[in-house]
Amino acid sequence: MRRQRKEDFINDKRRVSYLHAVYNRIYRDQSVLIEGDYGVGKTRFLELIKPKKRKIVWVESLNNIHEILASILQQLDYEAPPAWRRTSKHLKMIKALSGFIIIIDEAGDLNPKVWPYFKRIIDADIPIIFAGLPKVRTFLINEHPDIVSRLKVLMLYPIVVEDFIMDYKDFVPQAVEQIYATTAGDMRKFKEVCADCRDKAKELKLNIIDVELVLSFIEDLLKSRTIGEKREDISSSS
Repeated sequence: MRRQRKEDFINDKRRVSYLHAVYNRIYRDQSVLIEGDYGVGKTRFLELIKPKKRKIVWVESLNNIHEILASILQQLDYEAPPAWRRTSKHLKMIKALSGFIIIIDEAGDLNPKVWPYFKRIIDADIPIIFAGLPKVRTFLINEHPDIVSRLKVLMLYPIVVEDFIMDYKDFVPQAVEQIYATTAGDMRKFKEVCADCRDKAKELKLNIIDVELVLSFIEDLLKSRTIGEKREDISSSS
């Protein structure tokens, strides 16, 4: 049996429970908003969503609504050329379908004008899973309270350092703690630093990555954080 990797959040109980919560909503034909700051793993979490007997349709948040609706139909194997004049027709077609879910990452990039269309889709009992920064919910509360009332909001937090230590067994625990503290729990930055360290360790033919090696890669991060803190102190005192 293949060992589950920490990248799949298997040892993060909060994410496991969130995944179950998302599935419960999907199977009840309801929608979800995954909320979290930069680097907490929203995109990776979305990639874990694989409900049974439901096709997954990914939506590019930068597209216009006629492109979005056409893309949804195309991924469901319908011929649907993107065109403004077909927007109403495509929306009607989508609302009449079932057996699929829509996933939208970077929901904060959506054109504000597309939200009423998504409301129609949600009201047709088609689950939509949105993911974005906290500003998405703030926007919806202010501009579309009728939409946010239809969404289950799940707040994603950084994985705790203990979970990282369990997976990065080629690092001494103190090295993992140092990287975690420096990157402030940002998974993207954490993985980048770990990858750099592993490449260097391979070059040096080291089996275990210690704190000294890690520090050589995070000096720039530490310097940038110090500079940022000094700027905050200056601005707050002025």
